[in-house]
Amino acid sequence: MTAALSIVGVGVRFNGTTVLDSVDLSVERGEWVGLVGPNGAGKTTLLRTVTGAVAFDGSVEINGADGSTLKRRQLARSVALVPQQPVLPSGTRVVDYVLLGRTPHLGEVTGPSRHDLDVVAGVLDALSLSPFVDREVTTLSGGELQRVVIARALAQESPILLLDEPTTALDIGKQQAVLELVDRLRRQRTLTVVSAMHDLTIACQFPDRLVMLAAGQVVAEGSGVDVLRPDLIRAHYGADVKILDDGSGGIVVVPVRSQEDINASNPRPTR
Repeated sequence: MTAALSIVGVGVRFNGTTVLDSVDLSVERGEWVGLVGPNGAGKTTLLRTVTGAVAFDGSVEINGADGSTLKRRQLARSVALVPQQPVLPSGTRVVDYVLLGRTPHLGEVTGPSRHDLDVVAGVLDALSLSPFVDREVTTLSGGELQRVVIARALAQESPILLLDEPTTALDIGKQQAVLELVDRLRRQRTLTVVSAMHDLTIACQFPDRLVMLAAGQVVAEGSGVDVLRPDLIRAHYGADVKILDDGSGGIVVVPVRSQEDINASNPRPTR
């Protein structure tokens, strides 16, 4: 079976600096792959490469088609991206912003159909955004805005969904609600999801597989237990952690202070 997304030998350079270096990644239809790694590892650049937003060496195939040959509308029907820093048109209402996700499906002249409006209404309701439909996007809180940006991507109904740090601005309740919604839609629609994730504990709970990037290269790949090992985290994040079993098949990544630092913070009293 043809993979939903096949990335082979992808390299990206910005102003002479290598950001991605010969990255290979294959994602099956319906699979959720989580990208983890320290800041500057190349996670965001890899997602943007799939959307055609950056020049690259190598190849990106989307459902068996060469991504570089797809027209913009074709690509948008295949891939939806939730960016870290979305463009927010001033004066745009929430409902109109989410409706922009339907643009690849609209005709050249005709406006949105009843189906387009129903899709948008359903997504807004699923993300508890119906009370905000007439609010301007620039007046929303960080968490509200994050959900609106995710709603626009879901309204696009593309079979491949790319999420770039989708829960950064959300409290723990909204994080869980958003990721559970994505997972539910993935199963219902056989969505393929690739998400760059900052929180390592959450990254282990939802994706089927993790890929760790560091300095633009894949340095580990597999289950959360295989990838989120103390030695790998220490080597690539520069952090000491303890890995705990959460009791349900997942793990919890807990930062651990060094004994030297603890002693320095709590000096023994002198007599």
